Amino acid sequence: MSFSFLLTALWAAAQKIPTTLVLAVAPFLIGALVGLPLALARFFRVPVLRRVLNVGVNIIKGVPVALMLMVFYVLCSSFFDPVMQQLHLPFAFRDFNKALIAIAALSVYAAAALSEVFRGALAAVRKGQYDASYAAGLSNAQALRRVILPQALPASLPMACNIFIALIKAAAMASLISVIDVMNAAVNAAGGNYRYLEAYIAAALVYWGLCIAAERLFRLAERKVLLA
Repeated sequence: MSFSFLLTALWAAAQKIPTTLVLAVAPFLIGALVGLPLALARFFRVPVLRRVLNVGVNIIKGVPVALMLMVFYVLCSSFFDPVMQQLHLPFAFRDFNKALIAIAALSVYAAAALSEVFRGALAAVRKGQYDASYAAGLSNAQALRRVILPQALPASLPMACNIFIALIKAAAMASLISVIDVMNAAVNAAGGNYRYLEAYIAAALVYWGLCIAAERLFRLAERKVLLA
């Protein structure tokens, strides 16, 4: 074990923390914006749409993230150049930022996962809250905005935290499509001396730090919401 190289690999991995955070935060935010309407449509049993969404979410949940990344990459590489040529735009796939492909693929995963989280949070609100809202003369939209969501969203924070941590770890798979993140940077640092054990330990330390920080931030947000 070389502690000096461990520090070198740790520094190389730490430099890619912003990339990993972008690959986790952006899909999480996109997934939340898309996942909430999906959850509402499924929870309130919107005709036809509910069945389609149920099938789609179950399919996405059954596909490994690595496979989803590769499918998105292959689709983009196959259609990007022909589309650009048809539009007479001077862009080529080789110049395309591959991180955007990773964000798109992870956003699909996050939307499906967070829709399940939000659906469970909506189900956790007691039925009496719905009845009381309607009895007070609130419309469906008003009841949802003023009564149901303020109770459901705080309840979803612990599970949402788990999804965010899963996205931090899933960002390591972006190396499959040539995106250099924490994991890939640490491994690349070991390319010259084959000290991969130290590289893996360094990457693990960075991921542990990120996950601990994320968990504490979500706990702080949960406390603030509950005290509000």
